Amino acid sequence: MNPILLLHVFTTLFMCGLCWFVQLVHYPLFKEIAAADFPAYQKKNYTTGWITVPVMTIELCSGIWFLYTDYSMLFLVNMILLTLTWGSTFVFQVPTHLQLVKTPTHELMNKLIRTNWIRTLCWTTRAVLLGYLLLAVL
Repeated sequence: MNPILLLHVFTTLFMCGLCWFVQLVHYPLFKEIAAADFPAYQKKNYTTGWITVPVMTIELCSGIWFLYTDYSMLFLVNMILLTLTWGSTFVFQVPTHLQLVKTPTHELMNKLIRTNWIRTLCWTTRAVLLGYLLLAVL
């Protein structure tokens, strides 16, 4: 069994589970925090980057390595979805989080929840694809 593939699958499953938690619990709870308290809360929330950034980076690097060394159409689709996840992160989630520090509105919170479905669905689809790929390798 290829350890890089296992690492990639593990990081994807981890991020998929984390993204579902964020989508269904974490982001909706933003609306329960008083507007005056939200900027301080949001700044503390940046500590989640200590978990997400390394895992997402390992996921990306292991995916690129595996795509380069063991190319398949299924894995190419996996990497396209991963690219969409990263794109959504930098086009929607990061800028919206930064805006929320300055202007904590329910409209921005709803935008964060709505646009995060891109990442949630991409990670979920990737988890299924990688599960299929892993079963095919076994």
